[in-house]
Amino acid sequence: MYICICRGITEKQVQEAVIGRNSNNPKEILKALGIGQDCGTCVEDAVSSLLEQTSHSPLEMKDSSNNS
Repeated sequence: MYICICRGITEKQVQEAVIGRNSNNPKEILKALGIGQDCGTCVEDAVSSLLEQTSHSPLEMKDSSNNS
């Protein structure tokens, strides 16, 4: 199933990115794949998919760059 139509990103590609990048940060994976950089309607589905795969809460996706 496609997660991001604009970029042609499938759910399988998101899963592969989680495994391949060995990342616990869903926000990093979304950025790396370019999900949400065009129309943005896919972000909610992509985040849900990533949360299922990485077992993270939405609070862990908050941008911590403001803490410096």
